[in-house]
Amino acid sequence: MPEKILGLDISEDSLTAVQVETGLKGYQIKACARVRVEANDGLEDALKKLFEENDLRSDIYLTSISGEHVSCRNLRMPFKDGRKIRQTLPYEMESMVPFPIEGLVIDFAISDRSDHSEILAVSVKKEFISEILAHLQNQGIDPDVLDIRCVPAVSLLLKQEGMPEDGLFLEIGENTGTMALYLNRRLALVRAFALHGSFLAGITNYAVNEGIADTQISEKAEVWFKSFCKLVENTLHAMRWQGDREVRPEKVFFTGVGALYPEAGNLLSRFLGIPAEQIDLSRDKRVRMDENVAQAWNPALMDNALALSLRNGKQAQGFNLRRDEFAAKREDFWLKKEFRRVMVYLVIILSFLIADMGVDYYSLKKRYGMLDQRIKDVFEQTFPDVSKIVDPLQQMKVKINELKTSAVPIVGTGSNKRVLELLREISQRVPKSLDVQVSQMVIDLEAVRVSGKTDTFNTVDNLKNSLEASTYFSAATISSANLDRTGNQVQFEIRLQRAR
Repeated sequence: MPEKILGLDISEDSLTAVQVETGLKGYQIKACARVRVEANDGLEDALKKLFEENDLRSDIYLTSISGEHVSCRNLRMPFKDGRKIRQTLPYEMESMVPFPIEGLVIDFAISDRSDHSEILAVSVKKEFISEILAHLQNQGIDPDVLDIRCVPAVSLLLKQEGMPEDGLFLEIGENTGTMALYLNRRLALVRAFALHGSFLAGITNYAVNEGIADTQISEKAEVWFKSFCKLVENTLHAMRWQGDREVRPEKVFFTGVGALYPEAGNLLSRFLGIPAEQIDLSRDKRVRMDENVAQAWNPALMDNALALSLRNGKQAQGFNLRRDEFAAKREDFWLKKEFRRVMVYLVIILSFLIADMGVDYYSLKKRYGMLDQRIKDVFEQTFPDVSKIVDPLQQMKVKINELKTSAVPIVGTGSNKRVLELLREISQRVPKSLDVQVSQMVIDLEAVRVSGKTDTFNTVDNLKNSLEASTYFSAATISSANLDRTGNQVQFEIRLQRAR
C-alpha cells in the first residue's frame, strides 16, 4: 500500500517540507514547499502557513531540528553493545555538559567500532524538545522521528557509490551554517555555526535587486566564504588535537542557501584546499518527481527535507530525539503501518490463491464437460432407441436396472435360480467330450426343451443322463432322436422337467 511520508526540515529562519509517496519502484516526490520563520517565536505561525497553503497531510512525519540547539561530544566506550552504551552514556556525559543530566534528551551514533567504540553523543534540552513537539502537535503533526539537520543528508550520501571514505558536508544557511564530518563512512562530528549577516541577503539579493557590479559581489563573497571556511578549519583542527585519529576529508559536499551563489564551489575548494561539489539528492535512482514539483524544485533548498523523507523510519542511521517521555506513542494495532503492510501482502496472496482456484475450476469444468459428452456418446451408442437425453448417466443406470430385473426368478419354479443360471447349469452339464450342437432352446415355466444334432444315439443318451442328474430338473425325456437326411448325424430333442 503506498504511503505518504513528509520530511519537515526546521531551521532558525525557514521551514522546508518535501512529501514523497512510497511505491514498488521507489519514491515519488509529490510536493515541496518552503516558508520563512519571521521571528524567534514564529515557528507555529510558519507551520500554520505551510499547511494552509499546501496539501501536505501525510501518513508518516519525520522532522529535524537545527544543530544550534544540540550539544555534541565524542566519547570512547569500552564495550560495543548498544544497550550497554545507552545505559552508561548519561553517567559519562554528566561531567561534560553545563546542565543537569535529568533535563536532557540523549542519543548517540557509533562512529568507530574496533576493540572499543568511538561514540558521537548528542544532547538537547527537554524543554526545547517539548516546545518543538507542542508546535507540531498543535498542527496535528506527531512525528515518528526528531533528527538533527544535515544528518539524514549525510546518511543518504554515504549510500551512494563512489563516495570517499572521509568527507565533509556543509549546509550554508541564511543565519546558520552546519558542518558534518564523516570518517571511514561513519558520522564523526556535527556542529552548527551562527553566521553574522545573511549570506543570501548580503550577497545574492544585492546582485539581483540592487545591481551591484560583479566585482563588488565577488569581493563580498570572497570575504564571507573565507570567514566561513576559517570556522570549519578551526573545528577540524580542534578535532585533530582532541583525538588520535587522522582527520583529512577528501572532498566537500555542500548545499543550502549559500549554494545559490554560482562561485560557491570554487571558493570553498580554494579556502579549504579540497575539491567541493554541490549535491542534488533528487538524482537518486530511486526517486522520481512529479512535473508540477519539478518546476518549483531547488536542490539547494530542498535536499535536507528530501533526505529526511527518504530516511528509513526509526531504524535508519542517524539520531532520534523522541526518547524517554517524548517517545512516539504506539498507534493502535489496527492502524499500524506494519499491519497495513501485512494486510496488503495477505490480499496479494489471497488474490493469487483465488486466481489459482479459478484456473483449477475452469480446468475441472472443462474436463467434466468432456466426460459428460463421452457418457452421452456411449449412451447414444448403447441405447439408440432413446431419443430424449436429459441426464445420460442417470438414464443409463435406469436402463441397466431394467436389464437386471429381466433376469428375476421365473414365476412358478419354486426356485431362486435365474434363466442365466439355468443356461450355465446346462452348459456345465454337457461333457466336453460329447460332439453336440445345440440349435434351439425353449424355456418356459414347466420345462426346458433342447434341440440339436450329435454324432450317435449313444451320445443323445449320455446327454440326457448328464442333464437329468442336475438339481435344476426333476426328469429328462428324449422327445425324439432320428438320423438326418445325410444319415451321418442324429437330430434330437430332449425335454427337461424343471424342478419345483
